[in-house]
Amino acid sequence: MKLRAELDYIQAFKNRLSGKVYYYYRRAGKRIPIKSEFGSAAFLRDVAEIENTFASKSESTRGTLGHLIDAYKRSSDYLHLKPATQLSYNRAFETLKPFNEANLRDFKRASIIEMRDRVLLPKYQTWMANYAVSVLSIIFRFGHDHGLMESNPLRERVRKIRAKNKQPANRPWTAKERQIVLEHAPNHILLPITLAMCTGLRKADIFSITNSAVSNGQIIVKTSKRGVPIKLPVHRILADALEKRPTVDTRQIAIRSDGKPWTPDGFDTAWHKFKAKLESEGKLEKGLTLHGLRHTLGTLLKEAGANDGEIADVLGQSTTAMARHYSRDAGLSDKMQDVVMGLELVNNRSK
Repeated sequence: MKLRAELDYIQAFKNRLSGKVYYYYRRAGKRIPIKSEFGSAAFLRDVAEIENTFASKSESTRGTLGHLIDAYKRSSDYLHLKPATQLSYNRAFETLKPFNEANLRDFKRASIIEMRDRVLLPKYQTWMANYAVSVLSIIFRFGHDHGLMESNPLRERVRKIRAKNKQPANRPWTAKERQIVLEHAPNHILLPITLAMCTGLRKADIFSITNSAVSNGQIIVKTSKRGVPIKLPVHRILADALEKRPTVDTRQIAIRSDGKPWTPDGFDTAWHKFKAKLESEGKLEKGLTLHGLRHTLGTLLKEAGANDGEIADVLGQSTTAMARHYSRDAGLSDKMQDVVMGLELVNNRSK
């Protein structure tokens, strides 16, 4: 209903002393004049006036970075991106928000590099400073192609800042680290960890995989990033974690302690809190990530004698050199089934 839609952002507060009820338009953080009766025509006119003022302030000026970002986010280029990629881009846009009112004509190659080094790097560190410039290059290309800016100052690739004395991102976990996490993790954190450890799946797949994907001792998934089907045996560590999973009516395998499905962001919050506790107790070194377990599995398979093509089968990778993955079931050979099942994930020996 139209009335309901107009009132979606209204919140009521009652003064304890006077008993009067005040209404606020939450989107704009504005109080609606008390003279207006809730739901009346005057009340709705007040809401509309506040909304119009809020909307006009929210619209970015044409020719600015903010206007270009808004145009890009309405385009098919952005809308056809995977949700995880959109989320990643939005984090970069949030980082660039202080520059939204800057005129596009003022963005020169040298000034962008200076912005990265003097503003973004100290506040957001190396990765995000580099990533923000990479996302800028994407939207500048879009803006130039669609006539929103006269030239693209980032047409040529910008050399990235190199981090000094820093561990590689998503480094493999050591056997000791894997053992400690498996021993201390509560069940609702343990299952996503073992899914990553035993299958090498990316985060997006871990938190979308359903119970129907597991049957007859195998787990069958079509990866979200490359659309590659993989078929893996259920390692005994994963089987143990699945047995501890509460029996609840949810399609998603990875669930919280209350039985509701995990979201990637929700799990990140719980994982970081759990990991920080073990780090403060001196049981873990810093640098463990869920994606690092994908690198761990690849490393263990290499050490167990698997070749690059066999590792690609396990991890669901696809390249032009391995186009066969697009045209056949990527189930593992008997040899690789045995290799995966024989991996000793909590010590340094594998069969």
